[in-house]
Amino acid sequence: MSWGVYAVALWLLVGLEVGLRGVLRVGDTGVAPSFVLPLVVFVGLFARGRVSTTAALIAGLLIDLTSPVTLPGGGTAIIPGPNALGMVLASQLVLGARGLVFLNSPVTLIVLTPLAGMVWQIVVTAAFGARELYDPIGFHAGSQLTQRLFIALYSAVPALVLWWPLRASATFFGFDAPHTGRYTMSRR
Repeated sequence: MSWGVYAVALWLLVGLEVGLRGVLRVGDTGVAPSFVLPLVVFVGLFARGRVSTTAALIAGLLIDLTSPVTLPGGGTAIIPGPNALGMVLASQLVLGARGLVFLNSPVTLIVLTPLAGMVWQIVVTAAFGARELYDPIGFHAGSQLTQRLFIALYSAVPALVLWWPLRASATFFGFDAPHTGRYTMSRR
């Protein structure tokens, strides 16, 4: 996979996610779609396993760095790790499912994005919930999990919109995993 193309796509989608977070938010809740998640699912569908996991880790870390957590005293803190771990496990779901789905169908991205998003958000909620046990940050796991699962479902909308540009740019990504048909085995 071309890491330069991935970096540009990730940079654009993180910018969209951060920039449109307030505009696409549902009411007064914090529910806004993720634009990065469909990219992680797309890479998981077409890239090699280790590459997909590394790409998900980088995407999750960027989400951690652009999503400060509000502390009880009114301040904010950047906590790297929960989203990175969540994205890695979400990519593992996609890696496991890609043998069962049609790679060239937009329905695949639209269905796998919320499923992977649920895994991602459950892991993030569990990580922050565990942190709440030893370092209270005012995180209420029950309400946060509900809100975060709605974020995962809402992320199907950007997946619907992003399928065609991502699929059209697949040749620029340079995927070479065996299941894509672009892999050539060397004979020895």
